[in-house]
Amino acid sequence: MKEKNLAKPILSFKFVVNDDDLPSRPDKYLAKKMPWRSRTFFQKMIKDGEVEINGKKCRRGKSLCANEIIIVNVSNHQQEFSSPESIPVDKIYEDEDILVINKAPGIIVHPTGRHLYNTLMNAVHSEYADADYRPRLVHRLDKDTSGVLVLAKNEFARSELARQIENREVKKIYLALVHGVFGCRSGKIELPIGQGNYSHIRIKQEISEKGLYAKSIYEILASAPCVKGFPSGLSLVKVRLITGRTHQIRLHLSAIGHPVLADKLYGRETNCYLDNIKINTQLLHAWKFGCHHPSTRKEIEFSAPLPSVFCDCVKKLFHCVDFSSAYKNTFSLYNRRKFDFLRND
Repeated sequence: MKEKNLAKPILSFKFVVNDDDLPSRPDKYLAKKMPWRSRTFFQKMIKDGEVEINGKKCRRGKSLCANEIIIVNVSNHQQEFSSPESIPVDKIYEDEDILVINKAPGIIVHPTGRHLYNTLMNAVHSEYADADYRPRLVHRLDKDTSGVLVLAKNEFARSELARQIENREVKKIYLALVHGVFGCRSGKIELPIGQGNYSHIRIKQEISEKGLYAKSIYEILASAPCVKGFPSGLSLVKVRLITGRTHQIRLHLSAIGHPVLADKLYGRETNCYLDNIKINTQLLHAWKFGCHHPSTRKEIEFSAPLPSVFCDCVKKLFHCVDFSSAYKNTFSLYNRRKFDFLRND
């Protein structure tokens, strides 16, 4: 199957009507297939002649039939398209089989829904436009999650890394700054995760008995019980994913009362301030990714430094501790050895 070139604008969408889609009218069908647009929007597109069925302009009020081919011309309804070269691709490592990127927060990984362009994969496809095999994702990160992202540069590597992920042979470790102070140094969360049935946000997940098994193991690196503006305090947590469900860490931590700071979907606020630091993106970072190299089978591990806003928050919270306090010897205070990853030297 020919791979799409994500470095070029998408001018049209093509759909083939299935029996399961019937009965339906074109506007209703398209609104279901592209839920980021309304039925009214597609009714206008049909009126303007921008929807074709089997090569002919669609007429209003038509009933769809199975196997009909619908073409939607979106060239006049494009979101702003920026050159893919303008999107940073911060490479951690690259060889003939894999490409490892340090993803910045706020960047969408791949085209989806209303976000067709200005994604990290648009930029990657632009850089490797002449390659026989454009790098493909083997796992994903949310828009506002930063850190290690691994791509395969050939089909063998993609298949082998996918097998390791499916068999839970990879090591994925995250860092998160969360609300509250934990009552123990470490623990595990085993709560099933499924699609949210009652949310107007289609991608939102929820804890559900009918969901898929999900397990996270966490360790508290440091806690700050008294922080101005955060009455329950803040904690820096290291989380290892045993499974890899959508939004797993964010949902698991929120479910036990410790949502990720500035998490817009499962947290307590859309953005916040820590003294003079503005936090407008969730503080969740994919810190380490370990696996066996697909060709050499050697164990390899990659890590990504914290983004500046995350690093500034951690330093402000845990690098200015009064060691003369009564809490000097408790695990909740700053432990210099555990913060070696923040060093710049």
